[in-house]
Amino acid sequence: MLKKLQLLLLGLMATSCLMAQSTPKSVSINESDIQFWTGTGSNSTVVAIGWDDDDASYTPTVVVWGIHWSGTITLLDALDTLMAYDSRFSYSISGSYLTGVSYIDPAASVSLTPSAGWNCNNYNGVYGFTNLSTSTWLRISESTCDNYNFTGVNNLIYASNPNGSGTTTLPDTVDAALPFSDILYWVGTGTDSAEFIVNFAQPDTAFAWGYLFNGSTTAQAMIDAIAAADPRFWTVGYPSNGGDIFFLLDNGDTLSLSPIDPTMGYNFWWTNLNGVSAGSGSASTLHNGDVFKYGDLNSATGWDAMGIYFLEEAWNTIPTPVSVPSATPDVPEDASFAASDILYWVGEGNNQAVIAFNWADTALAWGYRFSTESVSMATVLSDIAAADPRFNYVTGLYGVDDITFTDGDLNLSITPGSWWWSLLNHAGGMGMGDMLQNGDFYKWGDLSVAIITDSTFMDYGEYSYWDYTYVWPYAISPVSVPTPVGPSVEEATIEPTAIEYWVGEGNSYAILAVNWADTCLAWGYRFNGEKTVANMMDDIAAADPRFSYTLDGGYLSDINFTAGNRTLGITSGNWWSSTNNGFMDMGLGQTLSNGDLEKWADPTAGVIVDSTYDDNYNYWWYTYAYPMTIHAASQPDGMGPFCGKVGTEGCTAVPANSSAIKGWATGCTLELGPQNISIEGSPLVSYKTAEEAIGPCTMNNNLAVVSLGDGGSATLTFEKAIINGNGYDFAVYENSFDDYFLELAFVEVSSDGQRFVRFPSTSLTQTVRQVTAKVDPTYINNLAGKYKTGYGTPFDLEELRDSTGIDINNITHIRIVDVVGSIDPQYGTYDAFGHIVNDPFPTNSYSSGFDLDGIAVLHQKGEGIDEAETVVSIYPNPVSEVMNITVNEEMEAQLFDMSGRCLMTISLHCGANAVSLNGISNGVYLLRTPAGIQKIVRK
Repeated sequence: MLKKLQLLLLGLMATSCLMAQSTPKSVSINESDIQFWTGTGSNSTVVAIGWDDDDASYTPTVVVWGIHWSGTITLLDALDTLMAYDSRFSYSISGSYLTGVSYIDPAASVSLTPSAGWNCNNYNGVYGFTNLSTSTWLRISESTCDNYNFTGVNNLIYASNPNGSGTTTLPDTVDAALPFSDILYWVGTGTDSAEFIVNFAQPDTAFAWGYLFNGSTTAQAMIDAIAAADPRFWTVGYPSNGGDIFFLLDNGDTLSLSPIDPTMGYNFWWTNLNGVSAGSGSASTLHNGDVFKYGDLNSATGWDAMGIYFLEEAWNTIPTPVSVPSATPDVPEDASFAASDILYWVGEGNNQAVIAFNWADTALAWGYRFSTESVSMATVLSDIAAADPRFNYVTGLYGVDDITFTDGDLNLSITPGSWWWSLLNHAGGMGMGDMLQNGDFYKWGDLSVAIITDSTFMDYGEYSYWDYTYVWPYAISPVSVPTPVGPSVEEATIEPTAIEYWVGEGNSYAILAVNWADTCLAWGYRFNGEKTVANMMDDIAAADPRFSYTLDGGYLSDINFTAGNRTLGITSGNWWSSTNNGFMDMGLGQTLSNGDLEKWADPTAGVIVDSTYDDNYNYWWYTYAYPMTIHAASQPDGMGPFCGKVGTEGCTAVPANSSAIKGWATGCTLELGPQNISIEGSPLVSYKTAEEAIGPCTMNNNLAVVSLGDGGSATLTFEKAIINGNGYDFAVYENSFDDYFLELAFVEVSSDGQRFVRFPSTSLTQTVRQVTAKVDPTYINNLAGKYKTGYGTPFDLEELRDSTGIDINNITHIRIVDVVGSIDPQYGTYDAFGHIVNDPFPTNSYSSGFDLDGIAVLHQKGEGIDEAETVVSIYPNPVSEVMNITVNEEMEAQLFDMSGRCLMTISLHCGANAVSLNGISNGVYLLRTPAGIQKIVRK
């Protein structure tokens, strides 16, 4: 109705603007002379319509009616009311224009049809308004009218009552209603009453309720009260805004809006108030004695065959008075299926779930097995489609558009105009985003054959919606095992355990895979809260300098990866497309869920596995599979959070000839480990003796060492106890022949040789591939062996100030424990944060494991502490709330925790800087500046 009103207004306004205005003139019409009053209500309007004679311009014939109405009324409402009550009157609209208004009364020898276009309307002498108010005059005439008024009226006709004199009666086509005395079920309280009728078209059945209230109310308030009181009646959404009305019959059938009209291409609910179209729908105001009706348009009388306009909107079915409900009616149960009855299983593993699909007249069930704790529904659908050639599904912007099954003459698909809905263990599901666990039952159903058993309005303001419960009670059959067919193209995937480079922190994870024409790489992403694909790609680009992407006008135009002299990018003339868990998604705006596999692909790398022709856009849509193996992207060199190799900015390595060294270890005892711990009976290492670990090491002799073997240890003693001085307090030396072949060891200290405390170590090296030759030192912290021969890994006793059982100003023993660098959990060792430590393994020889070259003392009892000139001064340290940092030039600093996570980036200006540590918990942290790394203690 709103659309038709807009068309009428556009037509009237567009044409009238072409007309010249002159002094207004009016005909004299007396309301007391009106013979035929139409409509109902306390307000009134006089309607005068003029027709020009063919041979005499400005001498129109004018016909006059009266209209009673309540609430608000528009020009369109007035014309509809006349047409509903007076069969001699009709009007038509073509496109945006009011094209014809006719009044034909053979009994009075009157036949008035248009000779020109209709374009004028006014009330109370003012042009241009269509919302009528109380006691108005509404005038409409053909295009030859003068200044939107009638001049030189040739003939003034007061329309007679076609139903005879006396009380006005409605024509046969006007809505049927019940006398209020016949209503059986009344809802509400009050002295005023109204009748509510719903006319369904399946079957052609109408039901009536009574509603009690005081004063005035709205139709929506009446509907809400009835829905709350009568468990057989409910709505989903508001019918006036595209929702639906439901009524459960005693036989278990549910009435609702009938299917889409095949001629018109749509169907909807229409409202009447006292037999006249109610343009305000459920917002209409009700008064005592009103009858308000919702009617299924498919069952209305007076629908024009051409579908251009409504002649009338009436429902003649006499409504049945709704009985008083004695109890809540029986709710049909959702059909289930037992795993023991499954004939065809897909997948492998000890866990299992049953997946059923309910088409309009057939329901089939598959079994699905898996080994992980949970599996996404997107993976289940993909695996079933890959295994069963009869089964397929089509995805769209918002999920599954269709699910199909073809077997011989059986072709199952969704009912036109419907959509798929899902249930997890008989409760509302989230579709492809659901995670299945062992024993779950999952059902997809064609919504056209569902039965709604409940509805709840979820009031979230702008994001409010109706939540409702569907069931499919129809029997489910086990699908048969398919006849074997040839191999099909499968979409490549990658497991999170295969990812080498993880970016971010959090309890949730996603994988980003990018498929160029000849290479496919994947990164891991950890996060908390809500993140989008754009967030993930931004964070990966910030962490990995090899990866980048570009936008063109807000759209992704290319993704690049640079390794050596080669840069990967889109194939010329192509575009990037993205999928989330194998289904088309929203691209950069896609919201991530835990376990997602987000893939961007160059179509050149894909294989077309399906195609659909879109009649609306005259375009072929292709479905691609990308079978190319996905490789894990390696960790980028030098991009870890800790300082790097000797000679790089901020490196903390202590050269063996440093003047800061006050002494060396004077005693050593060994607990040697095997040459290869993974081989039963492997002999112990035998390279050199404990004497090699005592005294100074040299800058270039990497042979004067003692090998500890897998898991072996060395405990060293000193002439003077080591104390907690300013900065690092001792350094441990290993004999690596380059900056990357790093054999690592844990470091423990003791004040009595009995109780040892280990420094909290961090290893962020990937744990997918076993390291055999290369460890990047930027991913290593507080592990001895971080630097090549001649350069010691320093340790600061301040980190252990809160440890019990040791005195950090009286360290007499240091124990070096070889890291077993195997990524096999049966043999491997872990850092302080639960990461397995990956270093070269196995080094199966008589000199395997950590090669200890010596321990240098930087601060010891009885010696003064040399203060080196600094460019970064931090005080106080330990710090409570505010850390003061003084620098002699502008720089940036990063604060890391001991797991390697960057907590903040700080811009420092030359001079004093006050930095708040609010939100930082107590503990030991690393402050990285261009001048080096310093320990910060928060207490």
